[in-house]
Amino acid sequence: MIEAISIAMNSRFHRFIYQWPLTHYVLGIAILLFLTAFYSIAGAFNPGSAPWYFDSDREFQGMVLMLITMPAYIAICYVKGTRRSREIAASVDEANGTELADTVINYPIRLSLTFGFVGFLYAVLFNIPGFGLNFLSVDNTEKATIIGQVMVWTIMGVFLPVRCRIAYAFNRASQSVPIDIFEPGNLRPFAQIGLVDVLIISGALVISTVQSLDFAFRPDNYSKALVIALPAIFYLAIYPMWRLHQRMVNIRQVQLEELNIRIKAASKDIDIDHINQLEILLQRRERVLAVSTWPVDITIVQRFLLYIVIPPLAWIGAALVELMIDGFIG
Repeated sequence: MIEAISIAMNSRFHRFIYQWPLTHYVLGIAILLFLTAFYSIAGAFNPGSAPWYFDSDREFQGMVLMLITMPAYIAICYVKGTRRSREIAASVDEANGTELADTVINYPIRLSLTFGFVGFLYAVLFNIPGFGLNFLSVDNTEKATIIGQVMVWTIMGVFLPVRCRIAYAFNRASQSVPIDIFEPGNLRPFAQIGLVDVLIISGALVISTVQSLDFAFRPDNYSKALVIALPAIFYLAIYPMWRLHQRMVNIRQVQLEELNIRIKAASKDIDIDHINQLEILLQRRERVLAVSTWPVDITIVQRFLLYIVIPPLAWIGAALVELMIDGFIG
């Protein structure tokens, strides 16, 4: 009986996460409404409610808005990102006979809880002021802020390892995928999966700019996030296709060595047949040298660059607005 109930619950959860078209909307709106009500009840939107270590009410309200929107954003990205990853994995499975799609949706709960606890510790140690650790002695507004920080980083601690495990699964699968260095179209999914994660992280960094609601750019507000975001972007973007890159380098090197041997052994006289043969070998070598050893095309590169540039542009925009406001007031 208990096993039947468990199977039914897992089936419903699976449909909710992977099949129902409105999941991300419902989940995101529900979290936004809940957290908005939570912070309203705690008095976070009342004038003069900012804890003393904030410079102004607007700075505090910007922080609160970030604490409201970020969990909803992460939940939406979990659903959309997992679905997109499953689609990409299914395309790899169909073309190469791998079993990536099952790996994408099967994630050990124990591992999630472990890294969720790591996220909790990161929040407590690096994102909550020391006096905030005495939780019971602060007012409701500060308690709500502390809870929000812990919630964001705990959820992040659960979410990022899910994405890292997917990247790891793609990396493992890439060792059995056939490679044609001249026609790498079947390898594009191993770059596309990284694009999903770069876009997710870039979006999170852009959302973090609401902390500058008072038009004051504070690098400290972003430094702790960048400590996590930059290594994550590098790992999630590069690691899924790293093994492919190494294999492509080896294949190209083998072909170059073989061509060099043939070129060295080819006759160098001016007989037309010998000249044509040598020219063919030289042209082939040039083509092999020009081949990329990464499974990316110009479109993917452009998207990578665009997604990476978006957060700095948002921060620069926040700083410029601050300068403009200061100029008008001054």
